Parts: sequence; structure tokens; C-alpha cells
Amino acid sequence: MLAKPKLSVAVIATTALIITATVTSPYTKMFGKYYNKNQDFTCCKGNQLYLHHYYSTHVLWVEVNTGYDSEPVGKPSADGCNIKCVD
Repeated sequence: MLAKPKLSVAVIATTALIITATVTSPYTKMFGKYYNKNQDFTCCKGNQLYLHHYYSTHVLWVEVNTGYDSEPVGKPSADGCNIKCVD
């Protein structure tokens, strides 16, 4: 007799937890890759300017990975660039 109310409470609690996690996830760095534009930088590889975007990857609010995604900017210049990338 008591099993049915306990099951209902468990289902309601689980549903509330899933809904809360789904709604708050984009705002709390719960899961996924997040970019921090304050740590971005640019430099040249060859004659091409690159923009490096800093990111961190999170799982359940724990930072598990960090790094940079590189993106070419504009067209290669025949003159070259003044800030060379360090490889």
C-alpha cells in the first residue's frame, strides 16, 4: 500500500531534477564547451592571420579540458604579419 505513494514521490522528484538540470544547464556551465573571449589572441602562421578562441569543457560543473580553437581571419597577406605564432 505504501509502495505506490513512494513511487509517485520518486517519479515526481526525478522529473523535477531532470527539468531543473535541463533549464539551468546553459546558464551554469553544467555540460559542454564554453568560450572565454577575454583570453583570445591573434597571431600569424606564415602569411595568414589566425584568431585563437580559448575554451573550457565542463561535465557536471567540473572543468575537464581547456584549449584554443584556431580560426583564420581574412585572406593571406603577401607582406606577412608582425606577430608570429609560437608553435
